Amino acid sequence: MTSEVLQITMSPDKPYFRLSTFGNAGSSHLDYPKDSDLMEAFHCNQTQVNRCKISLLKPSTKALVLSCHVSTRTDNRGFLSLQYMIRNEDGPIYFVEYYCCPDEEVRESES
Repeated sequence: MTSEVLQITMSPDKPYFRLSTFGNAGSSHLDYPKDSDLMEAFHCNQTQVNRCKISLLKPSTKALVLSCHVSTRTDNRGFLSLQYMIRNEDGPIYFVEYYCCPDEEVRESES
């Protein structure tokens, strides 16, 4: 709850996909294996660690609550792309995209 950043680690090796936060009460890590039931597809050629401000990601949680699928991508500069697929009961499927630039550079010793 006291963390200001979300660190996203993607790697072709374990831990594959990791979400981390760091706060006054300590750090927290959630690891997802690439063959998890939560992963439809996982493609990663090299390890990348990026941090985004949680305050910038919070507005995207409204779309997250409504979504049935989420696509998470990063580019080589660390820009995060979240694409939410939202099904309308009586109509078409909608896609909401959210982009966030990395907050800060992560040094090798921190990751």
